Amino acid sequence: MNDPMQPTLPHRLTASALQLAAVALLAVLPLTLVQNLTETRRADRLGAAQRAALAEVLSPALHDNDLLANRFLLDPHSSGFTSLEQLGLTEPRSAYRARLGGRVSGVILPVETALGYNGRIVLLAGIDTEGRLTGVRVVTHAETRGLGDRLEADLSPWIDGFANRSLANTPAPLWRVKKDGGDFDQFVGATITPRAVVAAIHSALLFFDANQDSLLDAGPGRLESQP
Repeated sequence: MNDPMQPTLPHRLTASALQLAAVALLAVLPLTLVQNLTETRRADRLGAAQRAALAEVLSPALHDNDLLANRFLLDPHSSGFTSLEQLGLTEPRSAYRARLGGRVSGVILPVETALGYNGRIVLLAGIDTEGRLTGVRVVTHAETRGLGDRLEADLSPWIDGFANRSLANTPAPLWRVKKDGGDFDQFVGATITPRAVVAAIHSALLFFDANQDSLLDAGPGRLESQP
């Protein structure tokens, strides 16, 4: 006869299964915590790198909000903005709204051009509330070494030549390289790429001018989504 004081076989199996599950949980938990911590640190590093890049386009002196938390999407296939094609976007890209003391102080717009010597160039352009460029940076390009160096701020000051330019202080005929009668330097022995970048940034200012009210709308959260 079975001893009523002894657990039956199913009960013993259940207890063993629970013990195994507990051991497995204790083994997995530290790994999960380490993985989560690693992912958090990776996300923190990525966020810091993104903020540093945005700071080169729109100085922290011009805003006191977190630009990453004040991003909004510009979708070339679905947008409420006028003449979005002026930005040349081929896919949805993030733009950023800057605020200072609670008031909108500027925006950072993504810009693309397919007319570089070696194809597509993606840029970010910062624009303040007066329509002046606060900075321009190239995000990606496929230009050859040497030619592409002129696009990179840490290798050449050329890209900084856009700072403080606007539609008001630079008439349309001057938004060209000097070889074409404009205000902007071309690269030595190369005109195609700088010509494409100058035209793209001019188009970005035209887009800003056409959509200024929406882009600078200070309504809390308008068009913005948390990352």
